[in-house]
Amino acid sequence: MTSPGDEAVPLAEPDGDLGGDPVCWLDRVCPDCGLFLTDRSASTCPRCGTARDR
Repeated sequence: MTSPGDEAVPLAEPDGDLGGDPVCWLDRVCPDCGLFLTDRSASTCPRCGTARDR
């Protein structure tokens, strides 16, 4: 049994920003290991060696 004073109160109002990475960065992620590829001129992933799709 709960009393009126026992209601949970949110610590903060939720903000509208859900965050996350933009979809336009998908071409910079290795499909095999998930490494974010910073060198756009590389033909393979430096972590796992998978060929990059161009």
